[in-house]
Amino acid sequence: MFYKSIVVAAIASMVAAAPTQTGAPAAKRSADSYGNQATWYNAETGNRGACGQYLSNDDRFVAVGFGSPIPCGQWMGFNVNGVTSYGYVADKCAACANNHYDMSEALFTDLGSMPQGVLNDVWAWQLD
Repeated sequence: MFYKSIVVAAIASMVAAAPTQTGAPAAKRSADSYGNQATWYNAETGNRGACGQYLSNDDRFVAVGFGSPIPCGQWMGFNVNGVTSYGYVADKCAACANNHYDMSEALFTDLGSMPQGVLNDVWAWQLD
């Protein structure tokens, strides 16, 4: 019985110590690209985004061009001048080329300041 208790306690401690996902994306990345441009927009219009959900400026998400092959819900990483942040595709942007990302205020301010308005030379990649 004592042995059984030790085994149960050991398994329980392994489960408790297992890593959990807290909304952060997976670390594996693919489809890196450089030379992208990013802008920000006010997403709190009261309407749903093109991916079907209501958006908040406090969430970290991005709108991609309608011609972009990147699907709704795809997590992406962005790096500007050594600063990295992550967001998911939650909207589409009619005026965005495939190398232009329209970011939520929260995501944009992780990488730059609102008065800048535009971030150039942005590294962007999709996360698997």
